[in-house]
Amino acid sequence: MSKNDLKGKIVIITGAGGGMGSAMTLGVASRGAQVTAVDADPAAVDAVAKAVVEKFGQGAVLPMVADVTRFEECRNIVEQTRLQFGGVHALVNNAGVGMQSIRKDYMNEPVPFWEADLDRWQRLMDVNWKGPFMLAGLVAPHLIAQGWGRIVNVTTSLDTMHRRAYTPYGPSKAALEAASSCWAKDLEGTGVTANVLVPGGPTNTGFIPSDAPFDRARLVQPEVMVAPISWLVSDDSDGVTDCRFVGRYWDSSLPPAEAAERSKAPAAWPGLGLQAAWPGARES
Repeated sequence: MSKNDLKGKIVIITGAGGGMGSAMTLGVASRGAQVTAVDADPAAVDAVAKAVVEKFGQGAVLPMVADVTRFEECRNIVEQTRLQFGGVHALVNNAGVGMQSIRKDYMNEPVPFWEADLDRWQRLMDVNWKGPFMLAGLVAPHLIAQGWGRIVNVTTSLDTMHRRAYTPYGPSKAALEAASSCWAKDLEGTGVTANVLVPGGPTNTGFIPSDAPFDRARLVQPEVMVAPISWLVSDDSDGVTDCRFVGRYWDSSLPPAEAAERSKAPAAWPGLGLQAAWPGARES
């Protein structure tokens, strides 16, 4: 399969209504994939779906308004995708909320962990961690049964995971990063892979407040996710699992396999070594 050919692939992308999600949705659709575009914002879902239809036709997209924190809505995403398109091949867990959901002015008024509102803390953790867990659990049996599939989780830069005043956002993404590595190991030998994709720094999305003291043109742009996600959900990435890829490091002037090699590292933190000394444990 060439880098421009995703024909026959059916991809679920959450958080598809804006920023990186919109870029990835349009990107994989441009390569021939059929996409279920999921977002909690009806206007955002409508906008991205219209953009896909205008460029690639009515059959390229299934727009769905859904709350990924609710199990029944997650199940409906998977069921409607299979009903509409006849199957599912890849899940991209991109939906997320950031520190602005804990305190709108968090950049000027940082949030020490003891000041985080419990209800807002819970909502963030549910979107960033519970939702991906439920969706992956629902889609995995279908992927395993067909002997091929992809789970790609969007986490964050490692330093953000332990940054001061970034609870609960950083820890929520650390949990998803660790889960990605766990799932990759659970899926060994099934033909299904689990990997992580991150943009590689502060990104020009709604996560950065409009009044933040940044030149937005110098931020990482959402489009850096397109080439790596297109490769990750293709046949070209067969056998590649338990890795994290950094969009900013992907050099599209290189052959995709070489660009992937240069932008990848192991998922989670295997460099810390074995410390728990579980029976039969091995380096991986």
